[in-house]
Amino acid sequence: MRFLLKHLRATQDGALLMLVMQSLLFLLGVVMVLVINAFLNEDKDYGAIGSMMALMGIVFGGLLRGAGAPVRYRMAVSMGHTRRAYLLADPLVTALNTLLGIGAAWVLNRLELWFYSRLYPGWECEFTLDGMFKWWIILLAVVGVCVVDFCLGALQLRFGVKGFAIIWFPLCFAPMLIVSSMNAVKGGSTSLLAQLGRFFLFAVELLSPAMWAAAGVVIVLLLLVFSGLCYARAEVRT
Repeated sequence: MRFLLKHLRATQDGALLMLVMQSLLFLLGVVMVLVINAFLNEDKDYGAIGSMMALMGIVFGGLLRGAGAPVRYRMAVSMGHTRRAYLLADPLVTALNTLLGIGAAWVLNRLELWFYSRLYPGWECEFTLDGMFKWWIILLAVVGVCVVDFCLGALQLRFGVKGFAIIWFPLCFAPMLIVSSMNAVKGGSTSLLAQLGRFFLFAVELLSPAMWAAAGVVIVLLLLVFSGLCYARAEVRT
């Protein structure tokens, strides 16, 4: 517990950076809504774009925290703390930071919807984030951020900057690639992108949802075991 409190104080800058990032993205999203409604939108509606971008700030904050994991790890061990204490404390701090970010996004969401209801009386809200703040969604988000952060740190300890890129690039480009390929399939295209989308659909249909969920759990557990070994065997010079 003592190390957890020390670790929490020593890494508080990461949480503050995430909150600043969330605030800036939130303001950018609100400005986008104002501009779209002023010059482009012909319908009397609006959406919680600012809140959505604030939630994206949690992801960016988690990635930045994962990028700094090797420094935190080596510093903690070189100062006399055990590897076990670090591996127990750091994911807990990541979870607390993620919950803080989700709480900030919820407050910003309430503020944004209140602001639009006053600015656009009688207009309809077409896009809300109420479903994103359900307890099981929050639990999945916290676990997901913790796993990604833990694995990012382990990959960097084992493979250096290349290890970071192993997860960074798929996380950045895979969602856009999948969405684009699905749109190409729906449009009846025969392009390479559409063929990739058909392959994704074929792969999804190979297993039932329960089987895919079980496979996902197994993959995550294997990643955690591998990451734990990377931390345990990482060289730390004191």
